[in-house]
Amino acid sequence: MPNVASPADTMFERLLCCVCGQSTADADDYVILGVSAPGVPTEQWLGAHAEHLNGVLARGFSVEVHKM
Repeated sequence: MPNVASPADTMFERLLCCVCGQSTADADDYVILGVSAPGVPTEQWLGAHAEHLNGVLARGFSVEVHKM
């Protein structure tokens, strides 16, 4: 797991969607994914529209966005 409690603590602007490559600036379904690997001290953050991410995830996996 990434060692940052929340990417919002370190990111000041939204990332482009890693699926479509378009802006997520006004997206209501914006999500951030953290990717890490054992033995590697860094992590990669990816932004995505949840709808686009759901389109490429394996069957049985999905992302839901809940507004807080």
